[in-house]
Amino acid sequence: MSDIPGAGRRATPAELRVPIVMVLVTTLLVGCNVGGAGSPGGAGSTGSSPDPSTATASEDSSSGTSPRPMAQHRLDKLAHLLERVEVLNRVPPDFELRDVDYTSPNDAVAYFVAPGINDRGTIIATTDDNWAHAARIRISDELADLVDYAPLGRGAVAIKAQDQYPTRMYPPFVLYPDGDTKPLRVTDRRMPDDDTEVVGRAVHDLLFYYRDERSPGLWAADVEAAVVFPIARSPNGVVHQHLPGRDRTLMNVLEYRRGIAGGVWRYETSPDDGRSWHRTDVSLPLGHMNLHWYTDVTTHAVGPGRRQAIAMSHAWEDLPLYMWELWWTDDEKEFRRVRLPRDRLRFGGMAFASDGALLIAEVGGSDHYCDQLTCNRPGRIWRLASGDAVPELLPSAPPLFGPFWAVGIRFSGGLIVARTGMRTIAVSKDGYVWTDVTPGRRDLERRRPG
Repeated sequence: MSDIPGAGRRATPAELRVPIVMVLVTTLLVGCNVGGAGSPGGAGSTGSSPDPSTATASEDSSSGTSPRPMAQHRLDKLAHLLERVEVLNRVPPDFELRDVDYTSPNDAVAYFVAPGINDRGTIIATTDDNWAHAARIRISDELADLVDYAPLGRGAVAIKAQDQYPTRMYPPFVLYPDGDTKPLRVTDRRMPDDDTEVVGRAVHDLLFYYRDERSPGLWAADVEAAVVFPIARSPNGVVHQHLPGRDRTLMNVLEYRRGIAGGVWRYETSPDDGRSWHRTDVSLPLGHMNLHWYTDVTTHAVGPGRRQAIAMSHAWEDLPLYMWELWWTDDEKEFRRVRLPRDRLRFGGMAFASDGALLIAEVGGSDHYCDQLTCNRPGRIWRLASGDAVPELLPSAPPLFGPFWAVGIRFSGGLIVARTGMRTIAVSKDGYVWTDVTPGRRDLERRRPG
């Protein structure tokens, strides 16, 4: 599906629609006849779906239930959406990279919009070889003006689209890096196994739009089958995978808990792909405040050994984040506050390098109020060797640039991802050797250190 007719030029609507319709109709008919497509009934949808907070199916991973059949009218509604989706052989130049999420060093999803241009819609691209090849689809605003997505791993992405005026909710589907599509199906709560990917709570939010105020717990995905399910006996949290120097350990971050020994940072680790979890509380002496009273934005980074860092930031409208405090632990028993060279750092995120040093992005540009839709800014990367060291500029770092809300670095799927332009990023496995990448098309160039 990525090799569509008219490669090397923009294909016509007729050329674009024929391949995806053929794949879609075949997929939907097979899914309906041999066990059925699932029914992830989001808010406003007419199908039924398991509520992740009340599912009572067996918790034995070997006895997971089959997905519930999808009603024919919902299959028809999804077919109506996908036969009008545009398949692209490139991302048009007027589209801007809004976000990119890696689930492994090779698997990633990118999201593009065209700021200020009516009805250009949303482009979602996905890859399983770090953008050497990719599948790309565009959903116009006329078809659906709200498009959400959740990476599932192995180059697959779950997508849900809706049109708000008039209200039209389309069933979610999975897009694969070869361009194939399948309806997204839901099964009852169970334990993950070796063939599934732990995906945190992102899928819950995609399906249910935060409608359940109770803790939904973590979710997992059988990517090949396009099936998702809540993980039995799992608390709500933010899942980190492919952590530097921690082998296959998963971390589920439950964040700050006040009123426990003066305040603790709580997280869980799993050595067996989410089937069991070990809880740890690390002293973070903030007193009895709620974290959202203490800081607007909390950024967390995990490093090799027992290193973790927490940045406390304040956010003003139309300005970058300002980091007020940085906390560090190298024993996972207590966080200690790091003395910074400046009281207020325009902050663009952080990530640990493979040698245990903390890389911190500083946002440049003016410090005045910005009334533009996008205020593009440069940035640079500092290296902090330890909690007692003085930050030094990272000589091999790529120059940062992008919208003020996106300038900086973050850890994603085993890589440090740096924003270097309106369509470009640089990625690094160790924090010192960087590769330039243009998500959505083949454009890879290795950077030499220094």
